[in-house]
Amino acid sequence: MVFSGRRDHAAKYLQAVELLASLRLCANVPAQWAVAPALSGDHGITALTAPDGRLGLQRAAVIEGVRRSQHLHLAAPHGALYAFIGARTPGFDDQRFAMALLERERVLVVPGSSFNIDDRTHFRVTLLPDPETLGEVFRRIERLLDA
Repeated sequence: MVFSGRRDHAAKYLQAVELLASLRLCANVPAQWAVAPALSGDHGITALTAPDGRLGLQRAAVIEGVRRSQHLHLAAPHGALYAFIGARTPGFDDQRFAMALLERERVLVVPGSSFNIDDRTHFRVTLLPDPETLGEVFRRIERLLDA
């Protein structure tokens, strides 16, 4: 964005735009963690993303959580820090599911239809929690889908 003129007249507006940009356009946490190792040349990003690295283990936990489920399917992510998970449950509605999961199981996911698709059988999860937390997330998802 470009602003011209006296900034003091638009101070509140500019502050609101800056706040909004900070909320929506901030660098993601993995990128922030990866900057120093990537710049230092110690191959830190390779270790982070390796199968036995932090992000590799978290990706594996999501894939395993979906694999164990009788209700879910997934095209495994290959570089994204989130997974777009599909549900096989008849009558599944992503928005109702996301709200029920939050209210009943205290787990936050993003309905797939939030990404401007007509299909309401998917939801998105992040790969950033530790593997133990992700295991608990999938136990809670399964509990809700089994109900």
